[in-house]
Amino acid sequence: MLGARDFRNWLVPGSNPMRSRKEAMTAQKHIVRDVFVILLCATVIILAVSALVHKAATAFNPFLPSGISQTVNILFTPKAVEDNRATAFHPLPSEIAVPFPKSPDSNKTEILAGTTALQSVSAPAPAPYQDKLDAVLPPAPEPDKLGMVLSPPAPEDELDRVLAKTANSNRTVIITALNGAWAEPNTMIDLFLESFRVGEGTSELLNNLLIVALDAKAHDRCLQIHPHCYTLKTRGVDFSAEKVYMSDDYLKMMWRRLGFLGDILKRGYSFVFSDADIMWLRNPFTRFSPDADIQIASDQFNGDPFDVHNMPNGGYKYVRSNERTVSFYRYWYLSRRLFPGQNEQEVLNIVKFTKGFGRRGMKFMFLSTQYFGGFCQRSEYLDDVCTMHANCCKGLKAKLIDLRQTLDDWSEYRSPPLNSTRNVSEWRPPNACIHSWDN
Repeated sequence: MLGARDFRNWLVPGSNPMRSRKEAMTAQKHIVRDVFVILLCATVIILAVSALVHKAATAFNPFLPSGISQTVNILFTPKAVEDNRATAFHPLPSEIAVPFPKSPDSNKTEILAGTTALQSVSAPAPAPYQDKLDAVLPPAPEPDKLGMVLSPPAPEDELDRVLAKTANSNRTVIITALNGAWAEPNTMIDLFLESFRVGEGTSELLNNLLIVALDAKAHDRCLQIHPHCYTLKTRGVDFSAEKVYMSDDYLKMMWRRLGFLGDILKRGYSFVFSDADIMWLRNPFTRFSPDADIQIASDQFNGDPFDVHNMPNGGYKYVRSNERTVSFYRYWYLSRRLFPGQNEQEVLNIVKFTKGFGRRGMKFMFLSTQYFGGFCQRSEYLDDVCTMHANCCKGLKAKLIDLRQTLDDWSEYRSPPLNSTRNVSEWRPPNACIHSWDN
């Protein structure tokens, strides 16, 4: 039996060995639990911060100063950044906030009236001429060969069906965008389609032309005049009226278009995009480089197709679908948030000078105006021209006048009148567009 002293010792805390061991074990369990909770919380925080930094590296690395950019590249390899950027491509949202539109006059470019001499540097060697589009183009990679860039196959939608019907065997499609103002009878879309019919080796390319209607009016007209039509819907925006250059609606329409073209690339289709105010007079695929990733028209061409100081024109470009172009188009589209109030062409003019642009490994070329001319800088002679663009021109009326004259000059060149007193191998100046900036 316990004596009085032993009983008192049993009651005093810490004096009983069994009780002390039990308390120590309980305290150890609490410590282990607390440490586990702390480590778990720290892991969640680290993962969240890492994801945010990774997103920042993906979107803004090309714009960072060189020292910071190099540090980011050490933490996130170009491959990891490229894969993350490409796999997250999403269609363009319906609303884009672009405040402070610029005045058209601030973007005016001097129009050359056909007397400016072209640069002496030769353009890229053309591919052997073939009348058929399928025979000229290098095959675009199949969707399942685009690596990590393409998402897992999604259920087929209307766009997939239209592309499959329109594209050639090399998965290449010609695309133009059309709104209600340019879809009116005897206006822009009619001149555009007429140029294919009267051009050299271009009539068969109509089989691969997809007209993307930006509103219901344009879609209805497309169904009347062409077999391949698709409606690009944008909630809450009316694209049917003529859009003033650099207005809010104009900018929304340009960025909407760019997002759509990025989606085309992601689906594994290469494309030639052409504004509807471009006349197709010869098969342009004979002049494209067979291995370039992106080939884009120039407002002013300095003779070097690889010089980023050329002035690009996003209204005409040939883009091959691959990992590099899918990733770049997503990056180009995301860049709009850094430059509000500017269109996609102006943003490209900024992006092309960044270090991130060169690190992408793309073969990016500018098309010579000797073959792909416009009213800014025209092909001097009709013997060379493939396309003619009504750029550096303000307003639909002026464009229609001078593009009608362009087709008339082409017709006289193809079948010279017996009583002609002028050199039919030269263009007449686009006087309507030259004077369109006077008001």
